[in-house]
Order: sequence, then structure tokens, then C-alpha cells
Amino acid sequence: MKNNLSMLPNQNLIYFLLCGAGVIAFIFLIIIPNQNASADLDQDITTINSHIEQQQILRPVFDSLLERAKKKNPTTLPATKLEKLDLGDINKISGVLQETAGRHDLKIVDFRTDANEIVNNSGFLLIKVHATGDLMNFRRFLFELGAFPALEQIEEINIRAIEGSREFKLTIRMAQQS
Repeated sequence: MKNNLSMLPNQNLIYFLLCGAGVIAFIFLIIIPNQNASADLDQDITTINSHIEQQQILRPVFDSLLERAKKKNPTTLPATKLEKLDLGDINKISGVLQETAGRHDLKIVDFRTDANEIVNNSGFLLIKVHATGDLMNFRRFLFELGAFPALEQIEEINIRAIEGSREFKLTIRMAQQS
């Protein structure tokens, strides 16, 4: 019996050391790698959440650009029947052009008619328009101007960059009754 009693503490010590080694092996082989993998996943989740926030912020911009891309702008001038201006309508031309430019956020700086064309009864009225504004608004202005029934032709367009916008100089020929 004595023999068994003396071995018992040694066996307990061996079992205790084996169990301790098993626990330490479990910690080093299972728990620590899982914690590292969990930390990596947390970092990936943080990165993906920041990308999602950026996408949510940019979504309205994308939607508005997509809408603008789907809109089809006219690529040709509308075909209108040519109607000559009466002599009384000549006075109204500047008001009509001012109103048209105002609808497209353009400012008409100068408006001149060639008096020689009126006096010579050439059948045309030459108008020089000097305006400022945005190029895309000027484009829309030209499309609306092209639909004007008395417009014979746009003879000349000069575009120049100025501080904060563009400067446009047009020479327009309108049909008038002689």
C-alpha cells in the first residue's frame, strides 16, 4: 500500500502537468489564432462600413448624374416656318431676346441693330448681341433662338472666357418685310 501511496502524488503531478500542457496548447493553438482572426475581421468590417458610408453620401450625386445622362438634349434645331417680321415687330425683338436670355440665365450686355439694313429694304434685319453667362445655358438659348420664326441665320458666334463665366457675341440675321 505504501508503494501505491508514494506513486499517487507523482501520478497526480504528471496528470496535472499533462492537463496544464493541454490547456496551454489549447490556448496557443486555438484561442490566440481565433482572436487574431477576429481582430482582422473587425478591421475588415470597419473598412467596409466606411466604404458603405461613402457610397451612401455619394448616392444622391450618382442619381442626379444618372438622371442628367438619361435626359436627351436636342441635337438639331427645330424646323420652323420662316415668317418675316413686320415693321412694328422690329421694336419688340430686343424684348423677346432679353426675355429668352433671362430664361436661360444669360445677361445681354449690348444689343445693336444695323440701321443700313432697315433703310435699304434688304429684307433682312442684322442684329448684334453681346451676352454673358454659362456655356450650357448659351447652348439652350441658341436652341430656343433657332425656333424663332423670323430667324434667317446666325452669321457669327464668338465665345470668349472671362472671369467667372463666358462672353458671347452673336450676329443674327432676321427676315423682315420690305
